[in-house]
Amino acid sequence: MTYSDALTYWFQDDEVIKKIGLAVLIQFIPLIGLLALGGWGFEIAKNVKAGNPAPLPDWSDFGGKIGKGFMLVLALLLYQLPLLLVICVQVAFTFGLAAVAGGGGEDAAGAFGLVGPIVIGCLSCLAIVYAIVASLVYQAGYIRYIETEEFSAFTGFGDNFSMFRENLGDFGMLILYFIVTGFIVGLLSGTFILGLLALPVQNAVNGHLLGQLARKLGGASAVPAV
Repeated sequence: MTYSDALTYWFQDDEVIKKIGLAVLIQFIPLIGLLALGGWGFEIAKNVKAGNPAPLPDWSDFGGKIGKGFMLVLALLLYQLPLLLVICVQVAFTFGLAAVAGGGGEDAAGAFGLVGPIVIGCLSCLAIVYAIVASLVYQAGYIRYIETEEFSAFTGFGDNFSMFRENLGDFGMLILYFIVTGFIVGLLSGTFILGLLALPVQNAVNGHLLGQLARKLGGASAVPAV
């Protein structure tokens, strides 16, 4: 992956002002705008993987972009369901701990005061670790989704984890580049005018990076036949 390409490719597009300008306006449409931007980023990734010399898509297929964005959000929520379960257990344990300790006298309060923070701390660590791993495996599913455009690319958890494990360095660099992009977006958000570009730029850069990785992994992104 070449980060400089992801930062500069749109300047080679003769319609860059129109395409980015529309992205800036569309982002303000409640919910729909965010879904459309997600689908727009997906089209960028798909174009990069296909070797399209002008990967920045126009906004002609607006409904298609919304649909793709919705599928990506749905997949992300699917991957975060176990995290939600861990958080619910943690909250329930915290309230249960307070109730038992409050009604069990000083000895019970002391015992639970010792054990409670340990259990809650372990659950917190588990939640953090899962969130990181789930994010990485989701990206592997995204790579496979670029190839197939089938939701089953995300639900093949074992295949996605295998792809992530076998290409750990590449996915590590991808996340590092995402972090750098987030830092750049944070700087853009410091002023009103540049802040309008923040979300479109993030989608454009990250989409290009995902397309580069999909192209590098090649056939590894295909969904196995069943």
